[in-house]
Amino acid sequence: MLWMRSSHRNRRRNPLLNKLMSREGRKWLYGIALTVVPLLVAYGVIAEDAAPLWVALVGSLLAPTLALSHLTPDLPPPGEAPEDL
Repeated sequence: MLWMRSSHRNRRRNPLLNKLMSREGRKWLYGIALTVVPLLVAYGVIAEDAAPLWVALVGSLLAPTLALSHLTPDLPPPGEAPEDL
């Protein structure tokens, strides 16, 4: 996928993005995302009934995005040339 290749190239040049996309960085992002929602409820920004929906939304956006950014390209079988996209 062309968009994944370009984001992979950009990741090599950006040390902050490298740190956030590391295993520890991803754990930190998940923790921050799950901590922000209760704070927003406590300050009255979102309703208590809506908090689980916000957690689900953040999880549904954050988890696949981080997971897809760490896919390794499929290697062709031995003896075959790689496909150009």
